[in-house]
Amino acid sequence: MSVETALAQLLRMIHRRALNLAALPDDERDPYYDSIRRSCCGAAEHIGQSPDNAAITANSMVEFTRAMVGIIEAGRG
Repeated sequence: MSVETALAQLLRMIHRRALNLAALPDDERDPYYDSIRRSCCGAAEHIGQSPDNAAITANSMVEFTRAMVGIIEAGRG
């Protein structure tokens, strides 16, 4: 799988999950963020990142997802 394909799949997955997370109460979201972290870490390692860099990438993607959830919530007002 190419890096571009992997990135496109990750972004689609995060978009879908952000939409679903925005529908949940805040106190029920953490397990889903952990799942996103694991998925992103595995994908980053799969495309060649070292385990340390993959963990950093995964944490960044979780923060990106949190930001997307915030934007979705703000848009729903």
